[in-house]
Amino acid sequence: MREYTCFVISPIGQEGTELYEEYKDLLELIIVPALEIYNIKVRRGDHFINDDKIDSSVIKNIQDADICICDISLPNPNVYYELGRRDETGKPVLLLKKKGTPQCPVDIATRRFFEYEWEGRYAIREAQNHIRSFVEPLIDQGFEEKGKSATLSDIADSISRLERKIDRLGTAAPAAGSVLGGVPLGDAAKATSDADPNDKLSLALMQKNIPLAEEAMAQLQVRMDKLKFMDTVVRKVAQLGSEPAGKLMIASADEYFDSSVSLTAKLNFLGSMVTYATKKAKTEEFLTLFHRVCKSLELQAENERPEAVQTIYNQQNRLYYSFYLDTRNIEWLEKAITALKKAIQIAPENFLYYNLCTCYYSYSKNTGNMDMMELAREAIDACLAKDTKDDKDHVEYACRIYSALKDPRLGDMFEKLRAINPIRAQVIAKDILGNQ
Repeated sequence: MREYTCFVISPIGQEGTELYEEYKDLLELIIVPALEIYNIKVRRGDHFINDDKIDSSVIKNIQDADICICDISLPNPNVYYELGRRDETGKPVLLLKKKGTPQCPVDIATRRFFEYEWEGRYAIREAQNHIRSFVEPLIDQGFEEKGKSATLSDIADSISRLERKIDRLGTAAPAAGSVLGGVPLGDAAKATSDADPNDKLSLALMQKNIPLAEEAMAQLQVRMDKLKFMDTVVRKVAQLGSEPAGKLMIASADEYFDSSVSLTAKLNFLGSMVTYATKKAKTEEFLTLFHRVCKSLELQAENERPEAVQTIYNQQNRLYYSFYLDTRNIEWLEKAITALKKAIQIAPENFLYYNLCTCYYSYSKNTGNMDMMELAREAIDACLAKDTKDDKDHVEYACRIYSALKDPRLGDMFEKLRAINPIRAQVIAKDILGNQ
């Protein structure tokens, strides 16, 4: 497999500072895990520091990399300069911006970027999936360059023309009557356009534009191998909440899971099925299919990668917990807890303990059963013990649980939350202090 390269343009900061740690986390928790499955080698400016050629080596790697990812969260002159040097090449660059950070200068603010965050259970995974949705079409196309001699003005004009064409396509209503794998899609596949459907799909995924994504999907279906089409197109469009893509994904699931595609691809497909089901409240409709697929994957994983069984159990937890949120039926919480316990037996990771804590906490709040709150405390304590740095979600849950159980550690934990996220601490202060 060819090894690709990705250069990350971002502030770096002095080692040991909060800025340094934050961008190290962005690199190690989001970007590297998102790209490692594609054999993409990730580098940043501090990887090329030497005595006399810092600037030239960094710029060379920025311009030579197959892809660049640029974080524009902070108004940093070095970042803007390096982004400009990348733009000179016309080669692909993905812009990221942390939610809640200052508005960018007008020349940057008008460009499309993906806003990421650290809040919530799936925020990191969503950011990883967005990066993958940007990169996969580029790998399919071979990371073709758009011309190293292009000026910034030429590139901006080309992008503007393409976006106007795509916007017109995106607002056009699809004609009725087309069928994709037995699923009505509209007659988008017959639409004529100068825009490449891969480009259209990348833009649609970035904008979360379902009609445009469905149009690109219909065009790509006639050009691609079916399994590759299911893996690189249909599952991603389904994750947006597209009804046609979701129905096609479910209708083709048995064929896909019985195929020779890799276990990793099958696990990703399973995750996309769960995401679609939770967004469209169709969990119960394909529960039988889901259980059949999980059983098949467990057997395959036990033979190839036993640790992958943990992923299957956590996907079960995701599905069951979402069904609990829809129905408030405790039986689904019990199923989620059982799945998480199995996953923890394989590898007791902190995110699994956190998920288990949320299930026990919800159980206690729903039923008034304080034994479940005690179990929630055991789970969050195990989670905190495995954290390499304080996580605001984990600390907040610890505060809520310690408050419910009158745990003497509440004061220290609340101060920790105040230091990490003072705004969130203010929001929950009344609830927590009211129980003292």
